[in-house]
Amino acid sequence: MKKRMVSIAALMALAMVMAGCSGGKETAETQQAEAGGETTTEAAGETSAEASGEEKTIAVVTYSLAEEFGVDVVKGATAKAEELGGINIVYPDAAGDMQKSIAIVEDLTTQGVDAICIAPVDADAIIPYIDKAREAGIVVVNWDIETQAEVDAKVLTDNFEGGAMGADYLVEKMGKEGTVLIVDDLESVTSTYERNKGFEDRLKEIAPDVKVIRQLSSGTRDTHRSTVENMLQAYPEITGIFCPDGDRTLGAYIACQANNRQDVLIAGYDATPEQLEIMLADGPECNMICATALHPDRLGALSVELADKILKGEEVEPVTYSEIDLMKATEAEKWVTEE
Repeated sequence: MKKRMVSIAALMALAMVMAGCSGGKETAETQQAEAGGETTTEAAGETSAEASGEEKTIAVVTYSLAEEFGVDVVKGATAKAEELGGINIVYPDAAGDMQKSIAIVEDLTTQGVDAICIAPVDADAIIPYIDKAREAGIVVVNWDIETQAEVDAKVLTDNFEGGAMGADYLVEKMGKEGTVLIVDDLESVTSTYERNKGFEDRLKEIAPDVKVIRQLSSGTRDTHRSTVENMLQAYPEITGIFCPDGDRTLGAYIACQANNRQDVLIAGYDATPEQLEIMLADGPECNMICATALHPDRLGALSVELADKILKGEEVEPVTYSEIDLMKATEAEKWVTEE
């Protein structure tokens, strides 16, 4: 299967455009104008929904737009909206902040958007605010970070299996002995918690003699780099690292490079274009040996597609699972295709 490689410059440019978003139809049009392009609905052409004044506003709320993952989710959502027509996409940035995530949902509820597609920063804390949004007649689609709130639909990936895939490949490359660091996240971030659990459970099953060390690291890529550097110094016997998301993976890679520990094998997550560029540059011997690919653009597209169907009165499955697979450094060339 071939994948599309997005340039880092393009991602950074898109992230800068997204950073100013605060929700609402007027904001979405302003964002597109500042980017030098058409609005989502204009790009799609005039549809019967637009002609009848039934244009919909769908908000896509990511964990953070500072991450490539969040940027790619919005890219997929915007492309799907253009394909469907009659949809404005807005994408306020929670920036990894629980209180900001809550405030965004409250604001969107007050504005009366038609649908909210959300990966909450805190899966538990968001519940009463999702309840209020649905009471106001807003469709809610929960994606990636699963909440137990009542929602209209969910778009998820098999996080346990994604973690297990990393464990299988790490043991294949490292062997059945050694010391592995798991870079932990808060338990309230259900997706990363489940990935770590899937990894550790599979590791215990296939390589019970491997010693596991866990260390919580919350914050930015720089935070994760510092965390891993400290752990490498405290436990020089570390032979492998598992990271449940893109920024932790890249932070671990930078830490290993800075400390001349390319012997430490990293099984990561998200398979971002930046991770792919590193694998291509370092070659098959890259110590970032793999990353579970979530295809964030598909998560964004599926979320918007389901929200649109629900708004049209169509029946959808309660949970839709999006495909995952493993990007390996030894096969990095297969993940590149022309724009």
